[in-house]
Amino acid sequence: MQYALLVLLVAPALASLIAAVSSPQQSAADHRLGFFLSLLVAALGLPLLWNAYPALSLPWFPLIGTGATVHLSLASDGLSAWLAQLVLWLTPAAILGARATVGERMGAFVTAVLAMEALMLGALFSRDLVVFYMCFEGMLIPMAVLIWLFGGHDRLSAALWFVLYTMAGSIPLLLAIWWLAAQAGTVELAALPAFIAKLPADQQGWLFLAFVLAFAVKVPLIPLHGWQARTYAETPGPAVALLAGAMAKLGIYGFLRFVLPLFPVLSAEHANTFIVLGLIGTVGGALVAIAQDDAKRMLAYSSLSHLSLVMVGVFTFQTDAMHGTAVQMVAHGLSVGALFLLVGWVEAKSGTYGVDDFGGLSSRAPLLAVLFVIAALASAALPGTANFVGEFALLLGMWKSDPWIAAIAGLSVILGVVYLLTLIQRWFYGRVHASSEPVTEISPAVALAVLPLLFGAFAFGLFPGVITRTAGATCDALARPAREAAAARKPAAPIPQAPAAPAPAAESH
Repeated sequence: MQYALLVLLVAPALASLIAAVSSPQQSAADHRLGFFLSLLVAALGLPLLWNAYPALSLPWFPLIGTGATVHLSLASDGLSAWLAQLVLWLTPAAILGARATVGERMGAFVTAVLAMEALMLGALFSRDLVVFYMCFEGMLIPMAVLIWLFGGHDRLSAALWFVLYTMAGSIPLLLAIWWLAAQAGTVELAALPAFIAKLPADQQGWLFLAFVLAFAVKVPLIPLHGWQARTYAETPGPAVALLAGAMAKLGIYGFLRFVLPLFPVLSAEHANTFIVLGLIGTVGGALVAIAQDDAKRMLAYSSLSHLSLVMVGVFTFQTDAMHGTAVQMVAHGLSVGALFLLVGWVEAKSGTYGVDDFGGLSSRAPLLAVLFVIAALASAALPGTANFVGEFALLLGMWKSDPWIAAIAGLSVILGVVYLLTLIQRWFYGRVHASSEPVTEISPAVALAVLPLLFGAFAFGLFPGVITRTAGATCDALARPAREAAAARKPAAPIPQAPAAPAPAAESH
């Protein structure tokens, strides 16, 4: 069991190699093989929920020019375990739902998806900054390959824009890690908070900025969202289900795992800035989503809105908001993953995904309509879903921090209902369009991919404690240093003074 986490990382990497050497002429066999391998890896990851895998730390290689040694340092806690479950179960869903989209190049698709799974898991379990960075940036490569091979008409430009935009945000992080290794003599996460706390303010400042840029691009946080809508629009549905459902969460994970614990004072000092940017993103993203004329861009801005709401909650540092952050990351991953799988089916059949391109699909594909409506209502935070629990806890934490923050953020929840119901009404009801003809009933494979995601969205809505007791508690513990720093910044309440004794009355003569 000592090497269980390492086995969990190596398993999808080996599965990716197996898929890579399989025959490109056997698409159906590649599909079955990829799905079986991804299910096997997901089963290996289930014990994470019971904290069954011990931490591991092995010296790996010296970091030249710094005096530090890179360690294969792996560990899991509640936050890592639940986000890993999201990765582990979205991967087979993406593979299962990809047959109609990918066609004869299933081997390449499975290879890239499993490689991305291994790298995302590596980023979640790494407790060494160099290993984390290798995985965090390495996962861009298989995603870029998926966009390039299976994307839309503008796929080459979108893949290049995605890689350059996100790497530009991460280059300062690479420099920061190198500098820390040279100065601290280590890149292991556990040793860095005490070292960074002793640095001069200017050095802490540029390190803080480097970490923030890398993670803000991945979320994305306004104004670093320029890559998102274009990339989502050009990426095939099953691949963007992984990108929006899992990879984007690693940006928020980076803030929780690294920014808040390593820079608690600076996080507290700049919390209002992040809250304002998050409020602009959550309300502005919802408004822009309403104005979109294609479903993928609508869902891209919907994702921007939902994850910006989470970022507002993170920087309130409130315990309720931290519990909501944990639940909402899982819930959003499930619902948006299901939505993109369903949109991918419609796109594969019709070649389009415009909001006004269809009508009356419920009569042609009733199961597709039912699954889409359920997924959309979950995304809109229908009571009884995990999305509702997550958003309610986030707003409760915001209210405790400042009622105005909760009031403004709450607008995005209302606006989310508007654009999702608009999409449902135009696609599945109303006048039947000629472009609806190619759209047939959803295949059993895609339905089987979507159903477990929707089941999870409702199951965790009824039993959110399974997430909050572990992932929520971890988020709260990671935010505690920043919360204490924020409390220290508040002026102390004045001590009430005892009323002065009345002056004695003057004697009369």
